[in-house]
Amino acid sequence: MPADVRSQACAYARNGRVAVVSASPAEDAGRRAGHVIAYVAGQSGTYQVTLGRRGWSCTCGDAGSCPHAAAVQLVTGHDGLARKPGESR
Repeated sequence: MPADVRSQACAYARNGRVAVVSASPAEDAGRRAGHVIAYVAGQSGTYQVTLGRRGWSCTCGDAGSCPHAAAVQLVTGHDGLARKPGESR
């Protein structure tokens, strides 16, 4: 049975499999970062996760429920699929 997105993302973050290469502040103070580039060592390879003007993307191609992007969101303090509802940053 495959693990859910939150479990996978937390495991990636906990095991040091997320490397944030670049992060810049957003112009809007309400957001954590305006631009992020990170790599996640996943189960089938290393994936590049980015946050840009069009939002989050990952080279795994699973935009809707990507555990790699969720792990980067946890590490960088963004809201995302891995954060519990109502959980503070």
